[in-house]
Amino acid sequence: VYKRQGINAEYMGVGGGPGGYVAAIKAAQLGLNAACVEKRGSLGGTCLNVGCIPSKALLNASHKYHAAKHEYAEHGIEIPSVSMNVTKTV
Repeated sequence: VYKRQGINAEYMGVGGGPGGYVAAIKAAQLGLNAACVEKRGSLGGTCLNVGCIPSKALLNASHKYHAAKHEYAEHGIEIPSVSMNVTKTV
């Protein structure tokens, strides 16, 4: 039993990624008093929050930026000034 900082749990899942939070859910379904701890403050793990998905979003946006800057004019779409705000992208 884990008793600390106001948490009383028979099972403690470490990490809010697809392993930690799913294991905590399963422990609760089996009748244990379960909790999940995550240092980032949001569930989803590295892939969702800082890894795979944000990287893919940035890559997708960069492809669109390149197309707007270099390819659209071939199809009659003229954009005089194209810029990319990376902060908004990720």
